[in-house]
Amino acid sequence: MTSDMIPLIVIGLIYFYQNWFFFRYAEAILLKPVKRRWIALAFFLNYTLFTLCSVLQLHLVVNWLLIFTLLLIEILCFFRCPLSDGFILALFSMIIGLALNILLRCLLAAAFDLPLASFDNNSMDAGNLKRYPVGLGFLAAGLYFQIARRYDAHMDNPRVVFKDPARRRFLIQLSLAIYLYLVLNLLIYTQPGNLLVLKLWGVKSCVFSLLGLYLAVRYAARISRLGQYRALNSQVLAALEHQREEALELSRIASTDPLTGCPNRQMAEAATAGWLETGTPFCLCFADLNGLKLVNDTQGHEMGDRYLLTVVQTLQSACRQDADQLFRYGGDEFLLLFRDLTPAIAASRMDRVNRSLRARSHMPGHPFAMSVSFGLAQSGEGESPDALIQTADKRMYHDKENTERNKNGRRP
Repeated sequence: MTSDMIPLIVIGLIYFYQNWFFFRYAEAILLKPVKRRWIALAFFLNYTLFTLCSVLQLHLVVNWLLIFTLLLIEILCFFRCPLSDGFILALFSMIIGLALNILLRCLLAAAFDLPLASFDNNSMDAGNLKRYPVGLGFLAAGLYFQIARRYDAHMDNPRVVFKDPARRRFLIQLSLAIYLYLVLNLLIYTQPGNLLVLKLWGVKSCVFSLLGLYLAVRYAARISRLGQYRALNSQVLAALEHQREEALELSRIASTDPLTGCPNRQMAEAATAGWLETGTPFCLCFADLNGLKLVNDTQGHEMGDRYLLTVVQTLQSACRQDADQLFRYGGDEFLLLFRDLTPAIAASRMDRVNRSLRARSHMPGHPFAMSVSFGLAQSGEGESPDALIQTADKRMYHDKENTERNKNGRRP
């Protein structure tokens, strides 16, 4: 093995790391799995193109445009996603990778008082130092993708934007502008001399580009959520009016709660008994609204009904169609049956429910705090519906006591 092959192999290993976690990052945003062998294939294709561009000594601008095109094709083929989604993800990867690449080239050039031309694409030149910032850039990008995908709060922003066509178009336009701006900054490597101002300009451009991408995603997500909240509030008002008009008819339906439209207590106990008899694995969740009586006493029963309907709507979003079931068990109590879910996953779903309710609290239409306390019981913890419900009920009251002690409403 020649000494020239060692850097190529090391950078290849680093790029595999970056490539692997980028596609895992894309999985987390699109909520679609991709086969691991496809990720390996993407690495082979991308790194082959990267090596070929280095051998041919193409201009850096051409390199990054070619890599962007190939990555876009891979995302579209692997995930079968809309062109707009693939375009945004490819732009994310390119902006983060290119910004870190230019940033490290400029910082190394400034730190060691070297001309930027020492880091251009002339990799056959013995004095070319391109491999160092390239390797570090791949490593930094990989670390970002690996860490970011682990935090739901961070990943929620792009997920929300991807569901909003208007905000998606906005993000495409702004991301494309940032990417083209970074690509144009590659022209500084063609400038002769060893000017510090060019290096500082490159550092500034990269920092502003990364900050601009972060703010663009956050702003687009915030606008999308506000639109969703307005639509949900309108739906709640429409649902409340509709439920009132049909209250008399619904009251005659013994198996259905007239206000929320959820199956009632008897249906909940029958469904639980049926799943226990058939041996269906499930997790039972017993949920209770926090502060409903206070809302009824201080703001009236109309607001209390709105609170109930909002909770029902949010709980329904946590249920999978044709898999999970939601029941109104009592005045402010609900029972959920999650088929084939562990308590840990069910608790994560309920935590998302509470995050959504808190986000809509003290907003127009909901001038009060909203949250639920809940307890979970696995199907194997009880031999009868009563035993299982009592177990979940006790854990719910324990959760409610913790919530009351913790005034900010977060679970301990």
